[in-house]
Amino acid sequence: MKFISKLLLLLTAVITVNANADTFSASGIFYKTTGASTVAVAAVPQNVNTIYKGIYIIPEQVYYDGVNYKVTSIADSAFCHSLATEVQLPNSVTAIGKFAFAYDEDLNSITLPLHLKQVSQSMLAGTNLVNIAVPEGVKVIDQGAFQSCGQLHTVLLPSTTTTIQAYGFNNCHNLYEIYCAAPTPPTATGWAIFLGLSNIDVIVPDDEAVAAYAKDPVWGNDSTFRLYPNEDLSVTMSNALEQYNDSYMRLDLGNNLGYKIYAGDDLIAYTAADHYYLPITAQPTQYTIYPTTGMGNDADPITVTVQPTAAPQIEEDLNEWKPVILARDGVIYITGDNHGTWTRIYDCYGQLYYERPSNDGEIEGLPRNKVYIVVVGKTVKKVFL
Repeated sequence: MKFISKLLLLLTAVITVNANADTFSASGIFYKTTGASTVAVAAVPQNVNTIYKGIYIIPEQVYYDGVNYKVTSIADSAFCHSLATEVQLPNSVTAIGKFAFAYDEDLNSITLPLHLKQVSQSMLAGTNLVNIAVPEGVKVIDQGAFQSCGQLHTVLLPSTTTTIQAYGFNNCHNLYEIYCAAPTPPTATGWAIFLGLSNIDVIVPDDEAVAAYAKDPVWGNDSTFRLYPNEDLSVTMSNALEQYNDSYMRLDLGNNLGYKIYAGDDLIAYTAADHYYLPITAQPTQYTIYPTTGMGNDADPITVTVQPTAAPQIEEDLNEWKPVILARDGVIYITGDNHGTWTRIYDCYGQLYYERPSNDGEIEGLPRNKVYIVVVGKTVKKVFL
């Protein structure tokens, strides 16, 4: 049986990308260098046959070619039109580019970094977000930032919010409530910011803020908004914690609220995501979680402790490549840093069809309409051609 392989061609392309010393991949995420020791999360290169899909917990640092890089930004359009479902960003990130997650229609949950300065143009437009908490320090919600988020229900804006640009929440027809901690109503510039929306509850810090918002030509439009002062919270919340993988435990949140998560005295996250992923370390770590509207009236907290149940495996997992194996139109695609290992392909009866050293690439020529077991190093994937 003759196999037609395009491995060498694709390998050449990948080497070309890496030879530029500015783009590389690690653990299924692509990065572009922005300085001697800093990187931005980048879009998948056009010559790589994969796509961002599923859950991504972006690390604060990534190691590549002898250098520890700090992850400080998300590039323009990095996850645009991807299939990512949940994204948790590290606090090392201070800037997220235009259209970074736009039209990722599977994205239903995101945790923004604490030191973010601006929600950029169309950053989350067209996503499937339900709740979003914008961290303190953000001043501007840029043009079209949340436009056409058809499932968006609850938005928590910080006290530092000064401006919402045109189309900011246009076509968010399920938007039900906005918690805005800014005592002075943010300037709503341009038009179509809340076009066609109605009956949105806007909760602001106190009665004085209600009066200020009521005088504003945008926020005082009672056909669109109903203004309320903030109230004390009473929330029953689960402390459900389950292991997600060898490196993280998953904490269930929910309730259409924000959550402040502390490790000791240090605030590590402010999120309205459905889940937050806590790292497993070599020592037990206790976390305290406060439900909040972002206005200083936090509800009673719960505490959870992450035990080092998978600590012996963490170092190995962080250094282990994780190839992506896909089958499409009679071709098996293999991507990832898997050089120096072996690829073996078996049918479901154990017959060996293919065996050779691994490279990124495409494998053609296998009989169609069969189930195959693809083994790349320690990774095993069942595919159907």
